[in-house]
Amino acid sequence: MPDLDLVTSWAIETLTHVIQTLMLLGFAGLLRFYFKSYQQGYLSDWSIACLSYGASEFIRAILTASALIGTTYPEWANQSLYSGSIFLHYVALTYIALGAFNAIKERDPSFLTRRILLLVTAAAAILTVVWMYSNQAGELTVFESELPRFVVPALLFLGISLFMFLRIPPGFGPKIVAFAFLFLAIKNLILSAILLFTTTIYLDWIISAQGLFTIVFLTIIMVGIVIWLLDSERSTSFYAVQRAEYLHTHDALTGVANRHQLVSKIPVLVDYCRSNNRHLSVMLLGVSRFKSVNERLGIRGGDQVLKEIARRLQQFNRKPIAVARISGDVFAVMFDHLKSRRHILDLAKELQKEISRPIEVNQRQISLSVGVGISRYPQHGVNAEILLNKATLALTEAKHQNASNITFYERGMDDAFSQLIDMEPILRKAFKQNEFVLYLQPQFDFDYQQLCGFEALIRWQHPERGLLSPAEFIPHIEQLGLTELLDNWVLERAAEILKDWQTRFNHVWPIAVNLSAQQFQQSKLVEHLTELMDRHQLDASVLELEITETVAMSDLSNGMDVIRRLRDIGFMVAIDDFGTGHSSLAYLRSLPISKIKIDRSFVSELQVNRTDATILKAMIRLAHGLGKRVIAEGIETQDQQDILQQLGCDMMQGYFYSPPIKLELAEQLIENELKLGREPLPSSLATA
Repeated sequence: MPDLDLVTSWAIETLTHVIQTLMLLGFAGLLRFYFKSYQQGYLSDWSIACLSYGASEFIRAILTASALIGTTYPEWANQSLYSGSIFLHYVALTYIALGAFNAIKERDPSFLTRRILLLVTAAAAILTVVWMYSNQAGELTVFESELPRFVVPALLFLGISLFMFLRIPPGFGPKIVAFAFLFLAIKNLILSAILLFTTTIYLDWIISAQGLFTIVFLTIIMVGIVIWLLDSERSTSFYAVQRAEYLHTHDALTGVANRHQLVSKIPVLVDYCRSNNRHLSVMLLGVSRFKSVNERLGIRGGDQVLKEIARRLQQFNRKPIAVARISGDVFAVMFDHLKSRRHILDLAKELQKEISRPIEVNQRQISLSVGVGISRYPQHGVNAEILLNKATLALTEAKHQNASNITFYERGMDDAFSQLIDMEPILRKAFKQNEFVLYLQPQFDFDYQQLCGFEALIRWQHPERGLLSPAEFIPHIEQLGLTELLDNWVLERAAEILKDWQTRFNHVWPIAVNLSAQQFQQSKLVEHLTELMDRHQLDASVLELEITETVAMSDLSNGMDVIRRLRDIGFMVAIDDFGTGHSSLAYLRSLPISKIKIDRSFVSELQVNRTDATILKAMIRLAHGLGKRVIAEGIETQDQQDILQQLGCDMMQGYFYSPPIKLELAEQLIENELKLGREPLPSSLATA
């Protein structure tokens, strides 16, 4: 093969530099696009690397093209361009290394590490330039002076490939990237050896052709990164769906079965007991005065207590066949090996003793009192709801008699239902005399750092018992069929408040109102809401409607139609308690909503549960990709706020900022906002 003439050599080299420039700049743009969508740090690092590498190749293309067409520059200009190319090349190598670390370790290198690496990069670039331009006496050949251009990348690519092989995540994409880096390292090492130890007449050919190999390996790396990213996101989404399905049947806080799962399981256990001539005991354990535990330890401390109770029940030495948490401080435990009432009583006492052992939380010890209500199959029924209802009646009786009593269901306890009937006239009187009040919990925007709205929360100002929380009267309202009456009252009162703000402040901050399942399923819901807003002369966007995902998906086709009609009128519709339903991620893209509210069960575990943070990140990313904003409720600490802000959450709500407050205090907040020159955020921000 004859020597490659100089013109052909420059032409080939110019072509390879141009191709590499176009590829690298195009891939830099693609990686930047992916980074904005997926917020993965390594995508940003590799985007910068491609941009720097592409700029370096562009400068080299200019230099070789100038030589090809005979254009000459002053010596200082040539040296400046070539030095700039080398510096950009080294910057690219640095960001390739940073991105590889980020991708494998799944965390960003520290700020100090980045500073040190960039300083080392600058020093290496300066030394390389000195090496190349110190050849004044001609001791080095042109090829030898180019040696650092191949040796340094070879060593770096070799290190990256070995690092990736040792810690490589599962998947085809990471393997492709690791092998491509390895082959690039081998190519550069072979080329360096040829330049250093041989004087072959084919050096011109080798130098010109090596760029073609680089193009091939760059293409492979690009394909590998895209496959890697898609596999990673698919894996994250799949795991998040699995987690959502798990939460449908399990309590998010304690991990034991929830009421839904228990109700599904009881018929199976009843059939087993019937076939094997065994009895089934359903025990409900209720913690007495658990509210005082929350007051002493805080919400997080109370959550730790509930987790410990669940753990002790699961590890109880008599091995229950089912453990579930069916409400806030009530657990269900089931056994199938006891027929004697005395043995069941002894077992219940053992359970009480186990739960009553001191629990240490935040270096404080507390002791609990536990009441136990018991129903039995076949004595008290064969249906899951009947057995649970009768155990609930027994537990209520136990707590009424003594905080730590054990009570079996007895005939006559159903009289408690008659007491419920006595509640109806009292509740109707409360509606007529306006004993119900709306408390407002502020919501704040992360980006704008200002008040962006309120959530309406109902309270009962009882004339004798004082201020009652929803848990103390909502169940009675639901059982008495007064839900529609309450829902309409809340909507009417919220509209009155909004109209008053419009008149007094000339501005309106949105109020979010929860819609019950019964209200959402009303055939005239849209017409009723439209008439309400028209009567008060309010824009629909100032009344935000929150529904749980379970309600929205109970009748998906009809639910989507209702939400779409509400959205078309101008109402902002949000999904409340997002992440606890059966098919959150699978159906999110189908729901025409404006906002999702992350359930507090995710927020409360962020600092200790990396899995919840990963799921939350996937949820937020998916929501933003679908043009929906995200609000987190139940924020109680600075750390939770910081994590949520890093994950990209848009809005925040919780006791860390403010508990639910009276209307007067909410209006003081509004007045303070106006004094600071802050007006309500535009309704267009309801979507991301």
